[in-house]
Amino acid sequence: MTVMNVYARVLILLFLVGLTACSTLPGRPESPRVNLVGLQLVSVDLFEQRYQVRLRVKNPNAFELPIRGIEFQLEINGQAFADGVSNQSVNVPAYGERVIALEVSSSLIQVFRQLQTLENGRSPGFKYQLNGSVAVGDSALRLPFDYAGDMGLSKPARPAN
Repeated sequence: MTVMNVYARVLILLFLVGLTACSTLPGRPESPRVNLVGLQLVSVDLFEQRYQVRLRVKNPNAFELPIRGIEFQLEINGQAFADGVSNQSVNVPAYGERVIALEVSSSLIQVFRQLQTLENGRSPGFKYQLNGSVAVGDSALRLPFDYAGDMGLSKPARPAN
């Protein structure tokens, strides 16, 4: 076997190993599905309120999604309500989900707008819009998400006549 034959075989072997390695890497991940599962008041100051928001993050991919940060905005009844960022890391399993708890802030004006909407009877509950993005792995990759839903408020039962 000549030296040229050995080099050719090594190059072919390296090429095949490279192809195999590339085929095992996942493609661009699909964005997670994120929805609101809880909102709890934590603290109240004159100009700012802090809430704990619980978000359910669902991974529609066939591989684990290593989330290393999240930023989002929450609108309620079509008006900005709160926003938040977190560097909390969480690994969401393939085709799985995780609930994460984050703190967000809102202003007194935003709260008054929501109370006014409820008082005027324009809304029997809350329609919300949640949008933002998650930072994935050690790369600069950010996956956007956008979710709309509603939370109804139960009305007191009327007495029977």
